[in-house]
Amino acid sequence: MSRLAHLAWAAALAAAAYSTWGAWQVEYGSSYAVLGCVGLFDTGGFSLTSLASVSLGDAYEIANLAVVWGVPSILVLTGFLMSAATGNRAIIGYRVAGLLVLLAIVGPATPSYMAEDGCSVIPVLSGEWFATVARAYGPAESILLLSALLVLLATRTARDTWPSGFAGRRAVAFTFDYLIFVAFLGFFEGGFSSLDYGLLNWFRANEPTSLLVAVPAFFYVLTGRTFGKRLMRIRVVSADTGHWPGWRRAAVRALVFPVLTCVPQCGLAVLLVDVLWSVADPAARTLHDRLAGTRVVRDLL
Repeated sequence: MSRLAHLAWAAALAAAAYSTWGAWQVEYGSSYAVLGCVGLFDTGGFSLTSLASVSLGDAYEIANLAVVWGVPSILVLTGFLMSAATGNRAIIGYRVAGLLVLLAIVGPATPSYMAEDGCSVIPVLSGEWFATVARAYGPAESILLLSALLVLLATRTARDTWPSGFAGRRAVAFTFDYLIFVAFLGFFEGGFSSLDYGLLNWFRANEPTSLLVAVPAFFYVLTGRTFGKRLMRIRVVSADTGHWPGWRRAAVRALVFPVLTCVPQCGLAVLLVDVLWSVADPAARTLHDRLAGTRVVRDLL
């Protein structure tokens, strides 16, 4: 690795650490005023706006937790160590930069913004919402984008032997499957307002019902060829045989998301570690793939 690459990695790490420092200043260094309003803002019923609100609520909680816990710095440091140890700098660089860019995008797009009256939420996907998100973009997001650019600079001339692992396809497939389950839960509960601005909040607030609703989520993922995976032409196979992994391995893999989602705080942290594991994995396999002995491949059928 050249001296320029080392300098780029160091600068990327400093920028990523600065984003967490800024988040700590907001989280622990500011005071908040709570204002009361007469009446409640009801967002019940099924609509694309309601579905987007629930999804953004979950994304906000995960992204905020990631930045506060120093995940950007961990990403950059892990990327540097793995690229130095394996020489597969380009793929690692793309993975790290992609996650940093995702955090920069999710940051201003996911909070629940209040209208000027202070007693209602700006409807998601409305013109006012897009304008508010654009105004919310600030130095923290610029720093994350700068860190991503520095990572790409550090890995721009690398040649790799690792397979890509279909990380992008897996992310899109998971997004589709998540939206399907949230829509199902919205019908099951009779409206999205009961989800309390996010599936993760709803699971923690209604533990007995959460465990009951986790059952269909388990069986949905158990197949290994969910709607999202079929759409993205990928499927889950045994890491040893390359065929259907069997019920035991499939069950271990399918239990991860519904069970950890029901565990307050700690479960979300484990899910973050599970995803971050794929950055340093040669085949972009998550931690639950490693534990279950499975991998994701292209589905050519």
